[in-house]
Amino acid sequence: MNRNFLFLILLSLLISFTVGHIHAADSNSSYIPRLVKISSDADLDSLSNEGVEILRRRGDILLCFFPNTSTRSNDPIATPRLISPTLDVAKGYFDAGSIQDGTAVGTPFSGRGVVVGICDIGIDPLQPTFLDSDGLSRIKRVVQYKEYEGVRLQLDGDDDYRKWVTDNPDEYHATHVCGILAGNGAGTPYSGIAADADIVVTVSTLTEVGLLAGVEDIIDYAKEVGKPAVINISVGSYIGPHDGSSLFSQYLDMCADDAMIVLSSGNEGTHLNFLQSELTPDRRSVSVRLGNKNWDQFHMYGATDIWSGSAAPLSISLGLYDTNQKSVTNWLEPFTLNGDTPISYVWDGSVSESGSFPFKGELVAEGEVDAENGRHHTVLSYDFTAEEQASDGPWARYVLVLKADGEPGNDVEIYSDGTYTRLSALSGSPAPSSIRSVSDLACGFRVISVGMYGNRDSIPVSAPIGFDDDDVSWQSTGYSSGATVPYSSYGTLRDSRVLPVTVAPGATLMSSGSRPYLERYPYHPHLRLGGASWIEQGGTSMSSPYVAGYIATWLEAVPTLTVEDVMDILSATNRHDIQDPDDPRNASGYFDPVQGLRLALERGGVDSVPVPGFLLLPDDFVEVFDMTGVKRYAGAARGPSGIEKGLYVVKTPYGVMKSALPLKIG
Repeated sequence: MNRNFLFLILLSLLISFTVGHIHAADSNSSYIPRLVKISSDADLDSLSNEGVEILRRRGDILLCFFPNTSTRSNDPIATPRLISPTLDVAKGYFDAGSIQDGTAVGTPFSGRGVVVGICDIGIDPLQPTFLDSDGLSRIKRVVQYKEYEGVRLQLDGDDDYRKWVTDNPDEYHATHVCGILAGNGAGTPYSGIAADADIVVTVSTLTEVGLLAGVEDIIDYAKEVGKPAVINISVGSYIGPHDGSSLFSQYLDMCADDAMIVLSSGNEGTHLNFLQSELTPDRRSVSVRLGNKNWDQFHMYGATDIWSGSAAPLSISLGLYDTNQKSVTNWLEPFTLNGDTPISYVWDGSVSESGSFPFKGELVAEGEVDAENGRHHTVLSYDFTAEEQASDGPWARYVLVLKADGEPGNDVEIYSDGTYTRLSALSGSPAPSSIRSVSDLACGFRVISVGMYGNRDSIPVSAPIGFDDDDVSWQSTGYSSGATVPYSSYGTLRDSRVLPVTVAPGATLMSSGSRPYLERYPYHPHLRLGGASWIEQGGTSMSSPYVAGYIATWLEAVPTLTVEDVMDILSATNRHDIQDPDDPRNASGYFDPVQGLRLALERGGVDSVPVPGFLLLPDDFVEVFDMTGVKRYAGAARGPSGIEKGLYVVKTPYGVMKSALPLKIG
């Protein structure tokens, strides 16, 4: 197997669920999923000649399956990451449940007439929460991508679902997320938000190509049925420029022309995955230690991304830190890469000045000026082990250190992958922090990023298998209602944008469990109720479908809303009368779906009656709302003339319009 291909796979592992497991390609993969930016249509012929399958195109960005034999498929730095995955009580916050029961604005909204979709992993399309009153699945379509096999599978309806069952019995993430977004609860309190919306689910191995192709599938269905769409993506990646310039972010921003895209901000708000430092004449370099997720440092697997603030290159050095001596004992020769051949270190456990450290494994370094933002960056991909234990604890004696050196006036940003690798301070250099812990995938300009706050302090769990199902115990979640959740990701970007754009209940939510998953893992804590199983889970993976579901209710009320309208409504209605308003995780405020709906109705775009000068008949049934969303009248069109004059929102048998009273009657 080509060595670079090994590290292509490694890099592709670094997009992560806010909860979940990693799914990787192997050396027998037939295809490599990649995003490609072309300069002209002539490039299409070149790709075709290499046997590349082009799934989708928006603008100059293509979603492709490259044959594993293609030379381009072995280019890790140009290859996208593979992403891995990041309600009963929740609807009580800010009177959110009043939208569904109709008391918020006089008419219930539940996503009717809207398509909601998710791009995820682990769906059970026949889980009772997705069934209608006739016992049929409300999930209109499931599309599965097997990216490394070059396969797209489309399933339409219950017969297909019964034969197929699930995409992955080892996962339940999609089932849980979709239940929050649009489950009906199957007669339990655990109903989702947009329970009358059409549902489309796409599942994949969570490559960027699989996710974006899934977004296009949901948009296609929405266009087929002529309905607006909201799409939730509960995944994250911490490798990347965090400036919205990645091809993934650019592609999603274009998709926002056709759907609302909602993403989780990530669950790295307490982790030290980021280091930024200005370079000055007195400090021309910055150094940091690399640690693994378990902090024992024995097995180092993952990636670290190093970005210059400009096109000016950074010189990178690798060092060996001895925890017994508490110092760096050896530095390798520094290197600067500008699209050159990658540098590979293969270690066999010996030590030498020429490049060998007391590790067993490999590290590959690649670097170039990024074509999308003009900034130089270097990525380190590694898989190695240390075997000697430190004298003062059960951790490895030797730790890898990196140093970035550049010209004064420039700056350095270092990101660890967050899934496998952490950063740790080195004496004499700035300390890493979590102040830009937001997922790189959520940094686009036209996507809605969502953080989380505490939702409930306890959850119900059934007795273990073999005991009475009615024997339910309550277990603490460790969070208090409405409180800041420290691990919710956040950050201020280089262009001063503050993310996430809103914060919603997420720690923790009860939602639907996948039946195939629970058949395989029956002792996973869950609640058996109403002929179905329910699982608690916390994370921004849970808060983002909550927001997406309520945005679907806004689109039901005002189908012409654009993503810019929604972003503006969020900014205007987010709540700052909260427990920790000064915590940077809460900088944008808490999501208020009721005030958002009212503002959506009040602002432009509410008039959907197509004919100017439209005249009602005296007996036509109408509902009249003032501009705060409060219902003032319901009855025959002749009736509301007694209400004070002014501008009102009027729902008629023919659509919604703005009108001054008295109404025009034919």
